[in-house]
Amino acid sequence: MALPALAVSPASGQLTGQGLDGYYRDGRRILSRCELRAAGGEPVVVQGRLVAADRARFVGTVRRAGERGPDPEIRMERLRSADGSERITFSSSSVRPVRLPVEIRLGTDLAELGAVAVGLPGPELRAVVHGCGLRWPGPGAQAVVSASPAPAEALASAGLLRWELDLPPGGRRTIELRAGLELTA
Repeated sequence: MALPALAVSPASGQLTGQGLDGYYRDGRRILSRCELRAAGGEPVVVQGRLVAADRARFVGTVRRAGERGPDPEIRMERLRSADGSERITFSSSSVRPVRLPVEIRLGTDLAELGAVAVGLPGPELRAVVHGCGLRWPGPGAQAVVSASPAPAEALASAGLLRWELDLPPGGRRTIELRAGLELTA
């Protein structure tokens, strides 16, 4: 919690649009869905915990098709802050370069916290491509998520951002997301 901001998520780190999960700012949910997939599947989260009152850390692995050996070569770490930022780092222990397809499905309903708390969040809004991310216009406000590096592909109709990350042997790559709320007239 970093008032007036708040992040609520399960131990997996996946925001699925269900229940109270999401980023909130000024009593409004600005992001209800933030589902990460890498190499065609969800990372296997082995640890999810608070590291401070306003930050949570999720650590997992990514199993790729054709990997040899019992241990996955790709490690994933998500550091989520209540201020609406998230840092997702993929580290490779492979001796060869790895091309890692990554996609993040995003969504919001811009619901008031009180409505979400009693199970009446409202429908997910339609996204539009906005700069290096997506934007969801709603009555009186809009949610905006920007990504760095810019995604290779942004599909507004699916709320989807996609990357092809090239990890050198023993290397790492990071995707940063920032969610915000903008009031409109």
